[in-house]
Amino acid sequence: MIKTQQPNLARIIYEAYPHSDLLPLDPDADCHDLQTLMHRVWGDGIGDGLFRFLVIEMVEGGEGTLSGAIRVVRRARDDVEAVLQALIQARNTPLKKEGITP
Repeated sequence: MIKTQQPNLARIIYEAYPHSDLLPLDPDADCHDLQTLMHRVWGDGIGDGLFRFLVIEMVEGGEGTLSGAIRVVRRARDDVEAVLQALIQARNTPLKKEGITP
């Protein structure tokens, strides 16, 4: 049976993430695979909660697979979009309380 090589999700997220070069990570050492990256972001305060969240979601919710990672990141995108739309609506809706304006 031929085993197909899976993409390195750790390297993909690191290279795609905006300003990942500012994270206290060594991509060659810390992005060897997703489990290594998760252990690195789980134990250390890397200073970027969103990056940490994405890595942990890919491992735990996405089972460390490409299709799972796509699924959990899409779900996170939809959740963030829902919150963004609520914030925009709150900004555009005057508050009813006396004397309070956004």
